[in-house]
This record gives sequence, C-alpha cells and structure tokens, in this order.
Amino acid sequence: MARPAAYSNSLLARVRRYYGLHQRELAALLAISPAQANYLETGRRALTREVAERLAPFLPPLPEADTATAAAQLLAEAQAQTDYTAPLPPPPPGAVVAAPLQQRRAACLHEARALRERLHGLAAQAAVAARWAAAMPGLLAALPPPPPEAARAATREEARLRYVHAWLATVPLALPPEALAAYHLAYHRVRALEAEAAALAGVLG
Repeated sequence: MARPAAYSNSLLARVRRYYGLHQRELAALLAISPAQANYLETGRRALTREVAERLAPFLPPLPEADTATAAAQLLAEAQAQTDYTAPLPPPPPGAVVAAPLQQRRAACLHEARALRERLHGLAAQAAVAARWAAAMPGLLAALPPPPPEAARAATREEARLRYVHAWLATVPLALPPEALAAYHLAYHRVRALEAEAAALAGVLG
C-alpha cells in the first residue's frame, strides 16, 4: 500500500505512515471523504470530535519511529544472530591471479546489495502486519457490525460499513509463510555473500 510523496507530520499522516494506508482507505475507516481526510492531514481543517473518536483506536500503539526505522531495527536484529561456520583447511601458500578473485568479490557485493534491499522491504512488510495485528481487536470492537445483506438498496453508511469490514478482513496480520521463507533465504544468502567478499578481500590484500 504505497503512500503519496507529499510529507506531513500531522496526526492523520502519522497514522497513515504507521499502518501503510492510502488516504482513501483511512478516509473510509474514519467515515469521511478523501477530500476531508486531505484537509485534516494538511491542517486546512481542524479534527472534529467524531473523527477523533474514530481515530482513537489507531493511536495506542503509535510509536515515535516510522516504518523504515522499524525495518532497519528488525534487519539489525537478524544480522546479530549466531554466525554458522565450519572449520576448513587453510589454502596452500603461493601466488594467485587477482582478476578472477576481484571479479567474484564484485559480483558477491552486487548481489548482496540487491538482496539487502529486498530484506528491507520484507522487514517493513512484517512490521506493518504486526502493527495491524496489535490494533485489529480494538478497531473491530469500536466499529459497528456490518449490516446484513438485504434486498433493499443499502444506505451510504451501510455500504461504508460493509466496505470497511470487508477491507479489514483482507489486511495481513503477519508476514505470509512464503514471504518469511524468502526473508530467511535472502538473509542467509547475504551473510554468505558478504563473508565470501570479505575473505576474498583478505586474499587480495
């Protein structure tokens, strides 16, 4: 769920950044129009009591750090895990041709950089999912239940409630198993590549 490039540090903007929401999604959750959400977020309108009450369930877990900081912290913790290595016999002494070692070291570092970018994205995805998992019980408790399906045309409020409940049901509350597997594969691949690059740098002097 991408966010617009324009930056604001208002309460609504912080909530959107924290939960990774589009402005129209936050507007639906707060029962306001996207235009009104924009006015509130940019400070052109004051927060009303009704909107503040609907916003309240989002606020308790709101931290000072943003998603990027949380993702970096998660990656740093992963990098602090035990380094699994096995002893190997040392290479025999003698002169080596530097070119293939330099090429291999450059290739290792290039692949490791690309995988690190992927890890940051997966860590950010996991952080947002964990925040939704923590906030979801309070949000559902504060939200009126969805109206039953009926033959008559739904009112605007009934349609909004159905949309919000249906949308909340699609919000991931954890990193999907396949994404978590991809994280572990990329993480250990990065460690192996960077260890190889460092070892080659030692050989090259």
